[in-house]
Amino acid sequence: MLSSLPTNWSKTCALWIHEIHVAFDPPTPVEPGKGGLLRLMRWSTPRVATLVALSFTLHCTRPPATAPDAASRPMGIQASEGQVYMEEGVASWYGGEDDGFAGRPTASGEVFDPEQYTCAHRTLPLGSFVEVENLSNRKRTVLRVNDRGPFVKGRMLDLSKRGAEDLGFAGHGTARVRLRTVDAMGVPTTLNAAAEKADPYVVQVASLSDPKNVETLTRELENAFGTVTLQAAATREGKPVKRVRVGSYTSREEAEKAAEEIAKHLKDRGVEPFITRQR
Repeated sequence: MLSSLPTNWSKTCALWIHEIHVAFDPPTPVEPGKGGLLRLMRWSTPRVATLVALSFTLHCTRPPATAPDAASRPMGIQASEGQVYMEEGVASWYGGEDDGFAGRPTASGEVFDPEQYTCAHRTLPLGSFVEVENLSNRKRTVLRVNDRGPFVKGRMLDLSKRGAEDLGFAGHGTARVRLRTVDAMGVPTTLNAAAEKADPYVVQVASLSDPKNVETLTRELENAFGTVTLQAAATREGKPVKRVRVGSYTSREEAEKAAEEIAKHLKDRGVEPFITRQR
């Protein structure tokens, strides 16, 4: 049945108009208002039919409405990017000649090379790739997360020297950036669920160099919140410290709740706990 339907609507509408004229064309023209009601109807009927047919013709030959192309659509997060991790904040960089980080092991175990495209993030799984955009100049680069940090209040990301140079803020120290998770080719992607589960969240409370202070804080936190772990680290000057951490949480929500409780417990100590990973 579908194959018998006309495909040229303009031609079909024209034929319909012709048929309407043939069906209603009166034998002799009659002036309106003369000859009675029947003659008036015979005079007006074909003209009304013609107007209706013309209106239908215009409707049939009107170009079909089309969906807007990609260029005219409003920009935003697409449905396929619904689970892509995005974050905006302040980025710094490390690996300068005098900060002492070059050649040290990172959280992933590899040696830190300031000339590689790597970065440190507190919670993204090690090995993740992120596209980072400098919001002041719109420069972008793709980096691999191989370290933890930054452990400075108000900062979100620590880039290698090479990454900071590509983004144009190596001479400024910090920049406001936006990041999103991508694959090795720079295509937006979701977080690796297996990597998420393999590296639980912890709440880092403090980094202390005095062994007595480490012991006192550890005992207090164990009594109030349970398991406490210590991670050996070093400051920029090379001074050894212990990072005091609480718990092992499978979800970010659990870790955030614990961090709030710890902050309330230590509110008079000037301590600001933050969430990171065991590795």
